Parts: sequence; structure tokens; C-alpha cells
Amino acid sequence: MIVIGQVSTADTKTGSVRVTFSDRDDLVSGELPVITPGGWARGVAVPDVGESVLCVFLDNGRSVGFCLGTYYGDDDKLPGTADQRGVWFEDGSHAFYDRKTHSLNIKAASGVRIEGNVNISGSLTADSITDRSGSA
Repeated sequence: MIVIGQVSTADTKTGSVRVTFSDRDDLVSGELPVITPGGWARGVAVPDVGESVLCVFLDNGRSVGFCLGTYYGDDDKLPGTADQRGVWFEDGSHAFYDRKTHSLNIKAASGVRIEGNVNISGSLTADSITDRSGSA
């Protein structure tokens, strides 16, 4: 059974949500694991409380199932363009690749932290550079 509901609680430690179904007198599901891409790199993408989600259940009682994730609704504006793939955050930060310009774009609302060695091949342009002591 596939149903649409709204996230009532979200747990980023377990990667699960509880979902309320308005079409079933506001019945609340048990903990539903959120499906995420697997393999060698995983991320955290637990939907926020209040987001609409698509759920699939293995029984009619809605006790054994999964949250497949959220989706764009009629009122949602998709971020970026058709040529951009990435992630956009609510504070304006983003990281995306643009296949039209062949560029990787990163913007951080409050700075970027890089741990490890940095190797630059090509030119480097900077508006300003500040050393560790705070002078320009």
C-alpha cells in the first residue's frame, strides 16, 4: 500500500520518521525508516516535521513500512536550473554542478572549512586573502 502523509516526528539519529495520515483520522504510523541512496557514500536526508512524504507499507495495518521521502508540491519552487544538480540549503548556501558551464559552484553563508591537503591545478583568483593572524 502506498500512501501520502505528513511527518509528525523526525529522528536524525535513527534515520526514521513518524507520519500522520489525515485520510485515516490522523492515524500516526510507527517509526518508519527513511529510504536513502546507499553504497560507498551515504548522507542524512530525514524529512522535516510538517513535510509531505510518500510511504509504502508491507501490510494493510500500516505497521511495517518505509518512508520513501518527500517530493515537490504545486507550491514548491525547484532550486537551480535544469542544468544544475546539487544541494541547496535554507540559508542560501549551496553546492551544485552546472553541466552547461562545466563548473562546480559552492557558496557558504558562513564560511567554508577544509580539512586536509589542498592541491590547486590552474589559476587562483581571490577577492581578498587574510592570513591566520587576521591581517590582510
